[in-house]
Amino acid sequence: MRAMPLVAIVAAASALTLAGCSPPKPAAEPKAAAAPAAAQAQAPNEAPAGVYYLDLSHTSVNFRLSHLGISNYTLRFTKAAGELAFDPANPAAQSVTATIDARSVQTNYPDAATLDFDSKVEKEFLDAERFPQITFKSTKVEPTGPKTAKLTGDLTLRGVTKPITLEATFNGGYKPNAYDPMGARIGFSAKGTFKRSDFGMTYGLPAPGTTMGVGDDVDVAIEAEFTSKKAP
Repeated sequence: MRAMPLVAIVAAASALTLAGCSPPKPAAEPKAAAAPAAAQAQAPNEAPAGVYYLDLSHTSVNFRLSHLGISNYTLRFTKAAGELAFDPANPAAQSVTATIDARSVQTNYPDAATLDFDSKVEKEFLDAERFPQITFKSTKVEPTGPKTAKLTGDLTLRGVTKPITLEATFNGGYKPNAYDPMGARIGFSAKGTFKRSDFGMTYGLPAPGTTMGVGDDVDVAIEAEFTSKKAP
């Protein structure tokens, strides 16, 4: 993903303290119980603004296409990198860039010895030997709610660049703490659709008026976490 918000999910726990006490005397005013230090330490906190880096170990990038009009075939990419300029006080100013290795596609075909379907997709659909990178670079972020936004950017696939729009949701985040060696962390979900024929990917398209083939619409589903420290 290139802006913002290519996306993870994080939250801090809250503590509840129960204290037993004897009934108060009628004349005495009840005293407010002070929150224990442990409860205060576990209170949710916000991730700070700054540059964040894609955490691939907590990220998934899936493409889905209609197969013969009777199911949605899913493939995924296992290698990607991204950088996000995060600003919770000014979401419209945020930006994201992402790069996907087109050669990292996985289809989970059950018998690779009979048919290497991953390689077939790489060659006939993605042309990954000539165009090994799929990139996204955001150009605009339009907030649509407290934690949602439309993320518009330029998608480059098979050497063709076209604008696409993703619906992005900010799932939360936290400040650096003793439990996460990667520093502050934030998470996003994003989804959208583009036509593969717009990028010269015409192999297997159904004849007009039929569904006998692989659909033109590609549904994108992304779950992504970003950290303030870059992974080694």
